[in-house]
Amino acid sequence: MSRPVNDRTQTTQYALVFDFDGVVLDSATLKRQAFADLYIDEPEARHRAVVAYLSRRGGQPRDVKFRHIEGHILGRDASEARIRELCERFKASVERRLLQAPAIPGALEFLARWAGRAPLYLLSATPEHELKAIAERRDLSRYFLEVIGSPPDKASGLRNLLTRHAHSPRDTVMIGDSYNDFRAASSNGTRFIGITADPTASPFPDDTITTVDLHGLEDALSRL
Repeated sequence: MSRPVNDRTQTTQYALVFDFDGVVLDSATLKRQAFADLYIDEPEARHRAVVAYLSRRGGQPRDVKFRHIEGHILGRDASEARIRELCERFKASVERRLLQAPAIPGALEFLARWAGRAPLYLLSATPEHELKAIAERRDLSRYFLEVIGSPPDKASGLRNLLTRHAHSPRDTVMIGDSYNDFRAASSNGTRFIGITADPTASPFPDDTITTVDLHGLEDALSRL
C-alpha cells in the first residue's frame, strides 16, 4: 500500500494508535486544572510545585500522579485510602468537563476519513471503564477498533495491542502529546508523531515529527 497523502482516495500502510487527552479531545489542560484544583487550599509555594509537576507529567495514570504529589511534593503518607479518595474526587470533577471539551482541530475530520480504511485504536492512561464511557457519550467509539485504558501503563497497553492484533511495530504509529506517549512508542519500537500546539515548547526530541493539530496529521504521516 502507498503512504498516506492528502489525496483522500489513498489508504495508509500504518495502524494508528491515538492518545486521548490533547490528541482527540482538547482536554489535557482541563484535566491538569482539575488536578490542581484539588490542591487549591495548599500554601502558594506548594500549589505552584504541584502545578509545575502536572505540566511535566502528561500521559500518566492519575493514581501515579497523586502518589507523587502526596508523597514527594507534600510529604504526606500516600495511603491507598487517600489515593482512592483523591481519584474519586478527580473523577467527579473532570467527568462533567470532558462532556463539554472541544475536539482537537482536525481530529473528527481525520477519524471520519480514515475509520475503516486504516486500523485505528484509542489508548489512554484514563481508567478503561471511564474512557469507554466518555468515548460512547461523545460518539467516538465508532471510529476505533478498540478503546484501551488503564491499567496497565501505556507502554504495556501498546505492547499488548501489538500482540493482540499482530501489528508490526514498524507499521504502527503512536500519536501523542506527552513525553510518556513518546516513551511508550520508543519502548515498543513503533513510530511516533507528536501533537504539540506550541512547537517551541515541544516535550519531544528535536528530530520528532510533530504537528500542531490533526489537520496536519496526514502530512506528518507522509513524512515518516
